Amino acid sequence: MLVLQKLEDIRLSDYKGFSSGLSELESSFERFSEEERKYFLLLKGYDKTLAGDYPQALEQIEQLINSESKGIYAFRARVLAVNLYILSRDYLKAFLMLAYIDQQLNLVSDIAAKSQAVANIAMLYNEIERYDISLFYSELLLRSVTDAKTVCRLQVHRLSSLFKLNKMDVFFADIDDAISGCHSVNENIPELIMQREKMLALSSMAKHAKVLDLFSMISDDVTATNYPILIAGIWTVAAKSYFASNKTDLARKYAFEALKQLEGIDVSLAHVELYTLLVELEKQRGDFQSALGFLEQQVLLNKRYSDDKMSQQLAYYQAEGELAVKNQRIALLDKDNELLFLQKNIYEQEVKQNRLIMLALASVLVLATVLAYRGLTGRNRFKKIAEYDQLTGISNRYHFNNQAKVALDYCENNAKPVALILFDLDYFKDINDTHGHAAGDWALRAVVKTCRNFMRNNDVFGRIGGEEFAVVLPGCQTDKAVLLAEICRDAIAGIDTADSGKQFSLSASFGVSGSDNSGYLLKQLLADADSAMYSAKAAGRNQVATFSE
Repeated sequence: MLVLQKLEDIRLSDYKGFSSGLSELESSFERFSEEERKYFLLLKGYDKTLAGDYPQALEQIEQLINSESKGIYAFRARVLAVNLYILSRDYLKAFLMLAYIDQQLNLVSDIAAKSQAVANIAMLYNEIERYDISLFYSELLLRSVTDAKTVCRLQVHRLSSLFKLNKMDVFFADIDDAISGCHSVNENIPELIMQREKMLALSSMAKHAKVLDLFSMISDDVTATNYPILIAGIWTVAAKSYFASNKTDLARKYAFEALKQLEGIDVSLAHVELYTLLVELEKQRGDFQSALGFLEQQVLLNKRYSDDKMSQQLAYYQAEGELAVKNQRIALLDKDNELLFLQKNIYEQEVKQNRLIMLALASVLVLATVLAYRGLTGRNRFKKIAEYDQLTGISNRYHFNNQAKVALDYCENNAKPVALILFDLDYFKDINDTHGHAAGDWALRAVVKTCRNFMRNNDVFGRIGGEEFAVVLPGCQTDKAVLLAEICRDAIAGIDTADSGKQFSLSASFGVSGSDNSGYLLKQLLADADSAMYSAKAAGRNQVATFSE
């Protein structure tokens, strides 16, 4: 066990030594204890991950997860699995596994495993551009961590979030201390990742001379890592600064070296940035044929990268929906168990009484229960009739307005953004006229069921007209609401109407408004979203339009 611990200690500082050490221990696997075998499988998963062999890494990790449902190695294996699912573009599995890990965090006493879990949570939220949530998790654990290596690894994600949130004052105030902290404990890969973030920040401020000074200091260390995606990322930033400094030869040198590093690696932001630079380099050299080739590749990679980001967002909302359903089922089971427990206690108390008193109390209890149940169900039934649309089950216009105003007041009082989506079905009258009202009713229910899959618990969703719907999204920026509208629009267009007994197409036109332009009054948000929606209809329907002043 001590040998394995020593190998893990050098995992991020001496990858070659780590990998070769594991290979030497392979022949001793059968002589390991049960705990040592679990530890060895975990380290093999890390080894294959760092080598870029994600399928093999997942095979090692899933073998460990399936053999042990609990325990520290199974927990760490699940944490690594999140990382591997992200790298393999299986985002739904990543979010679902992450939710399980988040529930187990308070039960884990191993601070190193806990910090690694939080680091993966932060990394995934950075991936889907929820930098505020990533920053929250990083800073939450940093308050209680003292181990220098753990602090170093958490600071990587914290500083990345700060940079993406454009909090440059805090970023530059903390980056050098964080880099020194990593250097002092020989965590060279996290250190170099933060050096790249610093280069990117300096480059964004057009301080290219400082970028190149920093690059000259770390280039040998970067090469020594043999970590392709890190090398390509740093080389690309350096090449952009050389290009901006009119040092074209050096810009070409590092750009093409970065291109070699990215061979065989799936598309990433580094690819898009690199090919954009290569287009400019070839244009400046006058080789327009080569520039065109790079431009075609850049357009293709940019589309793949954008599609990947869309898949991440879709998986995020889908995972949230699945978890919400699961939590509701658990809550119902808890209520059932609580009721059974209470019934058992009542029974035990009643047994102690004489039969006559028992019968009398039982009669009173049954009568009271029946009356209470009838009163409660009657009240709930009338409340539901008054507040919810009977066809689709979502809020009617009256209830939507009340709930929306509560959400808007909360967001305004707490300085939070809010967005509103308004949409209605295209050519819905034609569906009713051609296929009958039964088909129209089926279409409305199908659209609501489809869209609800992508909404959060606190979103206010209502039917405010015949085929017109509105969604209020508390805490949501306008651009994220546009993305959700696009997801819903695409999902509606993909509904298979064969189950209705008729064959017809469905589509909807969307209008989006936000508090940044329309304020917090429901009337104004609806009016502006309505204006945007009619712009979408005028542009040909089955589109999303955003209101701007």
